[in-house]
Amino acid sequence: MVDLIDVVLEGTKAVVDWFTGLFMDGLRSGYETLTEGMFGTPTPNTDGTFVFGDPTNAPWSAIRDALVGGEIMLISLLLLVMSVQGRHTIRIFNIGSAYEAGKTKKTAWVGAFLIITWYWVGSLTLYLINGFTIALMPELSSVTETMLGYLEVSVTNPGLGLLFALVGGISMWALEALLYIRKVLIYIYLYGMPVAFALAYGNIPVVSDIALGFSKRFVPLTILPLPAAVILKGYDLIYAGEMLTPGTKFLKYLVATSLPLVALYVAWKTFKYATPLTAKVVGGATKGAALIGGVAAGAYVGGAGVATTAARWGPKAAAGHAVAQKAAARGQASDEENSTPSYRRTENDPGTY
Repeated sequence: MVDLIDVVLEGTKAVVDWFTGLFMDGLRSGYETLTEGMFGTPTPNTDGTFVFGDPTNAPWSAIRDALVGGEIMLISLLLLVMSVQGRHTIRIFNIGSAYEAGKTKKTAWVGAFLIITWYWVGSLTLYLINGFTIALMPELSSVTETMLGYLEVSVTNPGLGLLFALVGGISMWALEALLYIRKVLIYIYLYGMPVAFALAYGNIPVVSDIALGFSKRFVPLTILPLPAAVILKGYDLIYAGEMLTPGTKFLKYLVATSLPLVALYVAWKTFKYATPLTAKVVGGATKGAALIGGVAAGAYVGGAGVATTAARWGPKAAAGHAVAQKAAARGQASDEENSTPSYRRTENDPGTY
C-alpha cells in the first residue's frame, strides 16, 4: 500500500514537473524572441517624401491603389451618397426627425473628407505611434537577460511553481498573439475604414451606430503597444539597472513570470478604457465640424448676429435666431406697408371726424 502511494506521488510530481517545464519553456522562448518588432506598428516604406510617395512593401501598394482613387474610395463615396439619400427617403414615411435629416447634410461633407484623405491620415497616425513606441521601448536585450537570469532559480513548492509558470507562460503566449492579431487588424481597419466612414456619416439608423463603433476602435487598436512599452521601460529601469533587485528566489521568480501578465493586463485595460474615450473625442470632433458649419451658414443667412449665436449656443439656437429675425423683419415690413405715408394730409379723411 505504501509503495502504491509512493508511486502515485512520484507520478504526480512528474506530471507537475512536466507541465511546469512546458509553460516555462514557453515563457523562456517568449523572452528570447522579445524584440522591438513584436511591439512595432506596420508602416509603408515609400520611395518619395514621407507618406506621399509610392509604397514599395506589401501589402501597402495594394492598399494605396484601393484607397487613393481606387475601388474602395469610389464605393465609399457612392455609399455615402446613397446613405444620405436614403435618410431623406426615410423622412417621406415620417421616420426619424427633421433634426437628424439636417444633421445628415452637415456631417456628410465630413465623411467625404475623411474618405478622400484616409490613406494619408491613417499612414501618418501609424508613423507617429511607431515612433512613440520606439522612443519608449528600452533595450530589450537587457530586460531579456535579467528575466532569464531570474528564471534560472526554482521555487521549492511544486504547486506554487506550477501556478507561476502557468500564469507567466499563458500571459506571454497571449501577449504575442494579441500583438500579432493587432498587426493583422490594422491592415483590415486601414483598408475598410472608408466604408465605415461612409456608413457612419450617412446617418442611417442602426447601421450608422454599428459603423461608427467599428471606426472608433481603430484608435485604441493603434495605441495598444504604448502601455506595454512603458511597462517594459519601468522593468528595465528598476531590475535591469539593478536598482531594486529582488532579494529572494521567490521574488525573482515572481518578477520574471509577472512581466508578461502585467504588460497584457495594461494593454487590455487600455483598449477597454480608450473605447469610450475615443467615442468622446470623435463626438467632439463631429460637434466641432457641425459648429463650424453652423457659424458659416448663420453668417451667410442671417448675418453676424446669427453667426454669433451659432458660435455661442450651437446650430439649433442659431436656427431659432434666424427664424425670429426673419419674422421680425416681415412684421416690420408689414407695419410699414399699412402705415400712412408721412406726406399725406389727413384732415379731410372720414376717420378723423
